[in-house]
Amino acid sequence: MRDEPLSQLIKAKSLFVEAHIPVNTYDIDVAGHVNNIVYIRWLEDLRNKLFSQIHPLEKLLETNHYPVVISCDVKYKKQIKLSDKPVGRIFLENYIHGVFTLKAEILLNNHIAFTAIQKCVLMDLSSHKMFKGNIHDIGMHINNEGVL
Repeated sequence: MRDEPLSQLIKAKSLFVEAHIPVNTYDIDVAGHVNNIVYIRWLEDLRNKLFSQIHPLEKLLETNHYPVVISCDVKYKKQIKLSDKPVGRIFLENYIHGVFTLKAEILLNNHIAFTAIQKCVLMDLSSHKMFKGNIHDIGMHINNEGVL
């Protein structure tokens, strides 16, 4: 069953993060551009910022749950170099049957350099099983700012 309040936020595109991403010397590989694995780290940083809008990680852990990536489809489109100034974006496309679908992109000079679609679930750390119920059943409530 779809979580209706979260669904409304998704339709309003309220769950969205955009951030400037620093390129560090240790991000660069022998070919002189950002190593592919670094994009995955950047994606993790963006996802964590997005999930903090849904529910702070510390509070989620208090309920004995944790977000886990179950799939990630990435596409590398343009190389990024040390002097570049990429911008990352991620948003929650939908939340259905306990599965969060996230879409992300990293832009360089307003051109797409990287895209990703991630699917995440909340895992119950006691049972090691995916939480499939209504998200509000684990004690999350929407506050006045439209954030869970």
